Amino acid sequence: FAVLAVQSGLAFWKALEPYHPEELLCVLVGVFMCFFGGEFPAVITAVEAYRQIGFEPTLKALKVLWADFQKVQEKFKEDDNVDADKDGVSDVSQMNAQDLVERKALLFLKTTDPAVTGEAMTAISAGYIAVLASLKITFAQAIVVGGAIGDVLRPPAIRHLKPLLKKTLNEDYHKWIEPGITYVCKTIAISLAWTLQRIISAFHSAVRGGQIAARGVVHYLHKYGFVSTDHDETTLDEIAGYALAFLGLAAQITFSARLPFPLSLVLVPFRLSEWGLRWSLSL
Repeated sequence: FAVLAVQSGLAFWKALEPYHPEELLCVLVGVFMCFFGGEFPAVITAVEAYRQIGFEPTLKALKVLWADFQKVQEKFKEDDNVDADKDGVSDVSQMNAQDLVERKALLFLKTTDPAVTGEAMTAISAGYIAVLASLKITFAQAIVVGGAIGDVLRPPAIRHLKPLLKKTLNEDYHKWIEPGITYVCKTIAISLAWTLQRIISAFHSAVRGGQIAARGVVHYLHKYGFVSTDHDETTLDEIAGYALAFLGLAAQITFSARLPFPLSLVLVPFRLSEWGLRWSLSL
């Protein structure tokens, strides 16, 4: 399914190439920031940091891995048609699951170049670590506030909940009571801290996203002759940007509790990425 999705996306992109869609990517990023910046502050900051720090090496590494993946797929297709014993039935069709997995694994090892794959994975890992370090600096205040709130909540929680849980749980599990309470307090504290961060990020991303989107549209229209002035020569982009920022912030306030369907489904990958980044920062 992932391969089919990528191929469909590439075909769609090729159909749009006469309209220069790459020129409008900044507009899409700006609109996303404007309407969803408060929901995904860590994701947006990570993308910005990645663009500045590790985008080029990571893109090159992903291209290498994709080329390697395509080469392996081609070999797998060729292998599926092999009929070594000439009985009219492909060899893989006559294998049990264990033999088939072993055959494909050996073919994978023969086809891939471990040195090239290792370099690509190292480049991706280095980019991720660099971005994570940048995020820790950016969201240091939220992390510190979360830790402080956790420290405040933990002593009274242990004092009141520990005796109650000792009566409820078997003695074998008493050693988990204090760590469990500490973890719950930390979870609550981090959630509160990130809620505060979301409020700040919602306003900041709405204003910045509106300006990015508006300038991108005006620049695109000027570049291809639809309007005579660029964004540096008019205030139209600023007016449109602030109007878009107002709409984006209003939308974020309206849907702060829950995103409407189907946006809630479409944005699941972003939500999972956001949660993963937040917990990575809090460790």
